Amino acid sequence: MRGETVERQKEKILANLREAGPAGAKKAKLGVKSPKGSAAQALKELLSDRRVANLGSPTRPCYVLGEHFNPLQRACAQIERNARLQKPVDNPTPELFVKKELEKGCQGEVRKKVDEALDWLVQQKRLVKLRRGRSFYLASTDELKALLTPDRQPPEAAVEAQPRPLHSTEAHPVDRLLVQAAYLRLTSRLGYRNVEISELRRELDIHMDELKRLLLEESRDGHAVLSLGDWSVSSDETRSGAIELFGRPHLLVRFDAD
Repeated sequence: MRGETVERQKEKILANLREAGPAGAKKAKLGVKSPKGSAAQALKELLSDRRVANLGSPTRPCYVLGEHFNPLQRACAQIERNARLQKPVDNPTPELFVKKELEKGCQGEVRKKVDEALDWLVQQKRLVKLRRGRSFYLASTDELKALLTPDRQPPEAAVEAQPRPLHSTEAHPVDRLLVQAAYLRLTSRLGYRNVEISELRRELDIHMDELKRLLLEESRDGHAVLSLGDWSVSSDETRSGAIELFGRPHLLVRFDAD
């Protein structure tokens, strides 16, 4: 029986990777069972054309569509996730981390970007680097600021005295990498690429107007795609994220590869 052509195998691989989304897939899921044959050749050509990328390592590959190959954003997101997960909820004292603790879960190409991600997070004042003797530690900038604020209240008292509003009342410039890192967290959690703009704003906890401004710029530059969504069944919160484009409200956004 004659095997399938390389082009047909490419179609199957791309379809499987679209279904896998940002999580990616191993060779077995893509139907590549042998280093020889049309499936292996198809994968090799897709990698060469950069339509597919290996987010893992040569010995433990994890393949994703080119649009999902964003190891730096993934490294930033994983580092921030590690910082939150390792800190006890009831501990108000800022936690100090060493690099080894913050890079847990980073593998392959993502692990290669850990140093760059740490430098970027420090540069953006998301983390602060502290030195004691020859050792370096990292801590959350927000936690240190809260600790050093003279009139800092206990969490319970702060909530009772001044409830936190759902929407920020002051607009600030939004950093593109932070938005993409938040988008990645959402897509990994939700399992699909088109996310509600209002949900992205909630993940970032930033001013909606600034987020809309950035998304419009990203859309014009070809880095993001705005979609309509279903206005008729959307909640008021979902509708608050609508971006008017060509006279119609767009509720969803999808980031594409650079």
